[in-house]
Amino acid sequence: MEILEQFSETRPVLGITELSDATGINKSIVHKILQTLMEGALIARDSETRRYRLGSGIVNLAGRHLAYLRPLDIARPHLLRLWEETAETIHFVVQESQSIMITQVYESPQSLRVSSHLGEVGSLHGSAAGKVFLAFGSPSQLERFLKGSLEILTPKTITDPDKLQSELEKVRRLGYSTSREEQEIDFCAIAAPIFDTTGKMPGAVAIAVPPSRFKSEKIAKLSQKLLMSTNTIMDEFGTSPTLRPKLNI
Repeated sequence: MEILEQFSETRPVLGITELSDATGINKSIVHKILQTLMEGALIARDSETRRYRLGSGIVNLAGRHLAYLRPLDIARPHLLRLWEETAETIHFVVQESQSIMITQVYESPQSLRVSSHLGEVGSLHGSAAGKVFLAFGSPSQLERFLKGSLEILTPKTITDPDKLQSELEKVRRLGYSTSREEQEIDFCAIAAPIFDTTGKMPGAVAIAVPPSRFKSEKIAKLSQKLLMSTNTIMDEFGTSPTLRPKLNI
């Protein structure tokens, strides 16, 4: 395992001496281990340079793992931790055609809280999670969406396409979105995306908060905890840093 962990995006090819120096394992033992790993195709050797790289067996193993990887199963313990840290209502949200749907809820234990239920549907332009899917989804999806009519859900809903575009640019810059009673009165939220190893977005995590607690200082603290949580989830997915939003947390 120590030897396999030495291979990375920045160091994809390594020699026996490099591996020995990095792990502190004797060169002869490193050589024997590499031979065993090669038998299972977990390591491959370049015939010209005689140096080593990860083999096709790694891809096969990863494929079996990813085939059974369910985003919510991976995210659930991190959602619970976020719920414990914030004491606010936590949602796991997926996109369903031209709307979003809540597939997991951990409701705030506080007496003044935002209540939601499984299967609840929201809009792409009014909800915090919906804005995440618009901001980080495909440009063609956004273009099609903006050609349609933006429904007025509350007096605070953004219905002007240019203003919504500006809002989405802000979401991309920050790495998270907010909704201030734009989907529903007395319902504010902050949301951040989750990307998988292919760059697709299987879900988003949202924190729902009553307007009385949705102040600038509170949002700053919640956004930091939210982004740390979504990045930890993506760590488990094995999502490359290049596929994630650039964050300042």
